[in-house]
Amino acid sequence: MKAKNIVDQKKCEKCKLCIEVCPVNIIGVDENGLVNFIPEREKICLECGQCMAVCSTDAVKIAKYTYEDNFIKLPINSVDYQKYIDFVATRRSVRNFKNKPVEKEIVEKILASLNFAPYGAEPDKVEITIMNNRDKIESTLPLVEKFLDNIVKWVDNPIISRIIKHKKGIETFNTIKNHLYPMAKLENYKLKYGDRITRGAPALLIFHADKGAEEHTNNGLIYATYLMLAIHSMGLGGTMNEIIPAAINKDKEIKQMFNIPEQHEAIISIMFGYPKYKYKKTVKREAKKTNWIE
Repeated sequence: MKAKNIVDQKKCEKCKLCIEVCPVNIIGVDENGLVNFIPEREKICLECGQCMAVCSTDAVKIAKYTYEDNFIKLPINSVDYQKYIDFVATRRSVRNFKNKPVEKEIVEKILASLNFAPYGAEPDKVEITIMNNRDKIESTLPLVEKFLDNIVKWVDNPIISRIIKHKKGIETFNTIKNHLYPMAKLENYKLKYGDRITRGAPALLIFHADKGAEEHTNNGLIYATYLMLAIHSMGLGGTMNEIIPAAINKDKEIKQMFNIPEQHEAIISIMFGYPKYKYKKTVKREAKKTNWIE
């Protein structure tokens, strides 16, 4: 029998906060005046855990979670705004790494930060593959280089170029044409000049999911952002890499080398390791265009 969401009436103080915070309104007051889950609405439960997190008496229970295993008490103090600004200001994309492996326990700590990441829908459908081995990363590069050579041929071909634009959409096409293509055409990624694809990174992390999985693109990008900050917090550096996912999605052999399931598509990857250089300054970019409606 499938476990059910419940409200322990012996513990419930009828504060109704769980009703207030539930984003899909699956909790209400029943005909007996008790706070309870609404049976006909439970199927749309997001399993976000907000009802459990707000309950001061641990009366509410989502079937998937337990208070002991899935919840922790929030710290009294948090990061104030200036500390937050100082932290994000010191983070930057790192593309030069020491010839030093990243310890597995460090990677595990970085991944643990995802336990607190938000998501759009179905978070469990996004998977992570980690290649924490420089030699194995290097073994994939010749095929990625070939993929980048093909990018140049495809964009230079008017017919294939139109097909790419139609199949991938204008955003992806413009990204390829205006950014990836010019660098590939000037042989920026040629291995004879060194590794300008993964930049000598000792570790590579790839988010991927079934092609039809709900919100998997947004979830992958949210998770990648959290991991970038976690990587920085551990004294490491990294940068997001879209070349590897594009190559994985186009070339079956590359997909197999990364052990990505055939029905999956790669979303984003992060290359990371110990920074080779220490920056003395950061770039303060122009403020984004803001439109106020009052």
